[in-house]
Amino acid sequence: MSTTDNLSLQFYAADGTPLPAAVSREHLLDLARGAYERGGTHLERGDVDIELAEAADKAACSLLRDRWNDDFPIAAYVELLTTVAALRAVLGFDPTPTAREVLDWAEKLGERLGSELEGPTSPFFVKFANGPYRGAVLSVPGTLVMPNMGPAGTLTLPIAWGDTLDPGRGEARYQRDAAADEGLWLYRLDGDVREDARPHITLPAASDQVGA
Repeated sequence: MSTTDNLSLQFYAADGTPLPAAVSREHLLDLARGAYERGGTHLERGDVDIELAEAADKAACSLLRDRWNDDFPIAAYVELLTTVAALRAVLGFDPTPTAREVLDWAEKLGERLGSELEGPTSPFFVKFANGPYRGAVLSVPGTLVMPNMGPAGTLTLPIAWGDTLDPGRGEARYQRDAAADEGLWLYRLDGDVREDARPHITLPAASDQVGA
């Protein structure tokens, strides 16, 4: 949902002289709607925020799923996330993460999931078989001590649902399989969550963002 006032953009001539404001936010929204219309999706002005946020969510989840595949062109996700973040900034909508912020979030999440382990630890790769994190791969610290060598038996991860107007937040609990498969520890959802739940990816504090 928009958190900025409905402002017009200021343009300047080559010599630095301010030009009369000619492009309103409504016009920019209509330009974005026109692009969607060309793709076969009709949006009202109030729908652009939600549509862009959903695109960012899908790209972020796909990045978490596919970034470990050497043969997968993740550049598309990287560029899409940055483009959506830039467009939302221009339109005055709440920010969505860039690819770097998604990966930083995943790294910090992995560290937090292993923060309570005692004794010598090492990073392990874990993959989620189903639920909101289906297909995602994270690096999570695990113990090196037998007989419980590996990451924790259960992991609790943040999830979100709804849209920018009606967001929901919660957690999903995952249970680890007995043994690793080709270097990946597999986790399966333990309990029920909403079908529309997805990873809840948060951004850095506003004070840490350029232009904040």
